[in-house]
Amino acid sequence: MSYLEDEQSNTSANHRAPEGEGTNAEHDPSAVGRTGPLNEAALLGRKTPPWPDSAAANPGHRARAGEPDTMRALAGLLLGLALLVAGNGLFQTLIPLRIIESGYSTFVTGLIQSSYYAGFILGAVVNRRLIDRIGQHRTFVAFSAAASILALAFGAVQSPWLLGFVRLLTGVAFMALYTSVESWLNGTVQNEKRGQVFGLYAGINYLAVGGGQFLLNVGAGSGAQQFSIAAAFFAAAVLPVTLMEGWPAKVDDANLDRVPARSWSASFKEMLVLAPLGVPGCILAGFIYSNFYALMPVYLQRTGFSTHDIATFMGVALIGALLPQYPMGRLSDRIDRRRLVFWTASVSAVLSLVLLCFDFRIVTWCATLAYVAVTFTQYGLIVSHVQDRTESHLRVAVSTMLLVLFSLGGMTGPTLASGLMTLIGPSGLFLFNALSCALLAASARHALRLSVAGAKAE
Repeated sequence: MSYLEDEQSNTSANHRAPEGEGTNAEHDPSAVGRTGPLNEAALLGRKTPPWPDSAAANPGHRARAGEPDTMRALAGLLLGLALLVAGNGLFQTLIPLRIIESGYSTFVTGLIQSSYYAGFILGAVVNRRLIDRIGQHRTFVAFSAAASILALAFGAVQSPWLLGFVRLLTGVAFMALYTSVESWLNGTVQNEKRGQVFGLYAGINYLAVGGGQFLLNVGAGSGAQQFSIAAAFFAAAVLPVTLMEGWPAKVDDANLDRVPARSWSASFKEMLVLAPLGVPGCILAGFIYSNFYALMPVYLQRTGFSTHDIATFMGVALIGALLPQYPMGRLSDRIDRRRLVFWTASVSAVLSLVLLCFDFRIVTWCATLAYVAVTFTQYGLIVSHVQDRTESHLRVAVSTMLLVLFSLGGMTGPTLASGLMTLIGPSGLFLFNALSCALLAASARHALRLSVAGAKAE
């Protein structure tokens, strides 16, 4: 989901007051003990202390992106991200195994896993203002610590209600972490370097989350010891961010166009008109992506895979998902992205039916690796298509809406798929995936037909 959080983070940059000017009562000493609403005019011109991750707190440190000190600081941030994502890769796979070992049904597992994306939606609403208030640096440190505590809590509690609540809070924490990292990167690099830096960011994500799967082989199965390992990775992510020399210096944003905020309802209506694939595409992509992370370990465990086999399977699959990203991105610059979504979704639907009909381990390996390689390109294609057709002054609002739609799909997908798995067995996951991919292909085809009809009308 990084494309969306990138655009969402621009909201903070586009609406932030000039550095050093006070707009917040917390930083106005004269406001202490005052009752009633603040007089905004009285606050004009008052100074606020610069946050430690701001250039104002580091005089002479407003370096150009690409200079050695800035790249060293970025290296610390990206290393911290790698530790964070590796721990989360382990954590995401441990959770369904932990729930099943506690004796709960597949449906309860799906409900608890859905809480993570509910936390993402909640985090999307509340985290932006928090980051504006305390800065990306403090946000990263605070929520890394929170994620560590929540990982330990998940290994200790037994009640499904408490497990669901902890999973909800984990979603809030990781939404804050990803938003703080991406807004930090977005405010640090110049436009000509942005693609390279975010390409590196995406590569680190896939490699780290895939590598984290192999940590399942460390310790005693899915017991509390492995939740402690995940918690240790979350805590360790703070070290390179805080100890490596300097902070990333923010580039000058004085020339950015300021645009007014837009409501979600206005963004939704405009997206339906400008890019009809965006709404169903993001929801269905949320179904497909979340089901793999949340329920594929459940399927593997139910069909006789050992913990070692699950770790190897998930790790190889997620690292393999990295390989087609760049070629597909280049291809989508030459071919209509909606057409690519149609073909990739159709292939994914066929592969899901193969997995449904043939329950052999070699088929599970080969078909799943092909499925992941094809399917995990679809979200980027959908988002890129929507951004292609969105005017610059609407992009922040539209991107926020895309994030919410994806999270809604991520929240409901595991619940629906786990219900189907309860009814017809573990292979119900692939039936649900086949239906979701077929609906995505149909949505892409419908969008293409609308485009042709619009061209003829003109």
